[in-house]
Amino acid sequence: MYIFNDIFDFKADKQHPVKKFRSIPSGKISINKAIIIGTALLFIVLGISFIISLQLFYVFLSYVFINISYNIVLKKIPIIDVLVISFGFVLRILAGSYATHIPASGWILIMTFLLSLFLGFTKRRADIVLASNNGIKVSNIQIFSISSINKIVYFLSITITVVYIMYTLSKEVVERIGKPYVFITAIWVLLGIMRYLKIIMSSKNYKDPTAIVIKDWILQSIILLWVLTFVMLKYL
Repeated sequence: MYIFNDIFDFKADKQHPVKKFRSIPSGKISINKAIIIGTALLFIVLGISFIISLQLFYVFLSYVFINISYNIVLKKIPIIDVLVISFGFVLRILAGSYATHIPASGWILIMTFLLSLFLGFTKRRADIVLASNNGIKVSNIQIFSISSINKIVYFLSITITVVYIMYTLSKEVVERIGKPYVFITAIWVLLGIMRYLKIIMSSKNYKDPTAIVIKDWILQSIILLWVLTFVMLKYL
């Protein structure tokens, strides 16, 4: 679906100062070759998923459908475009659940959706910064200003923190970990969100949300401490 997305966005990506270096817009891979590769991968994945689980097959079909709808129509509609992308991440969780026969809890689905929304709107904020610095017109950010999208991002930050604390205090989680102190991990979640916001809000240049996580050692340390805290609560 990423391949087909780049095919749909070929002309726009060629004008984008960052995306123009991708394989398809840069010309490293021709559109015809990309179509062949994408189609082959699509049928392989659908075939394998059908063998593994009918539910997994339906999840993949749904994922393909919403991605095609996104590329044709939905990505041009502000807010709806981010909601669709976030729902796609929820479908990925469900795919993993059906593939491994491990039930996905409601908490992980909610947190995945909220976190995807958060990252999606910070990505839109980065697009606004990029557009204003380079004079690029992007259709799905026209209704936003930096001020309005900052309010959305702050609201989602608070919502994610509150929902995460509710998750750590839930009976299901306390019983699974075996200790009532899971809420301690919320400290790292709050610090991680604050660090992430500091980076994107203080920069006047384009910041890819994914690249931030990969390159910022402080954010990586917070994530590591979050994982270690869970391990200590579970096994010590």
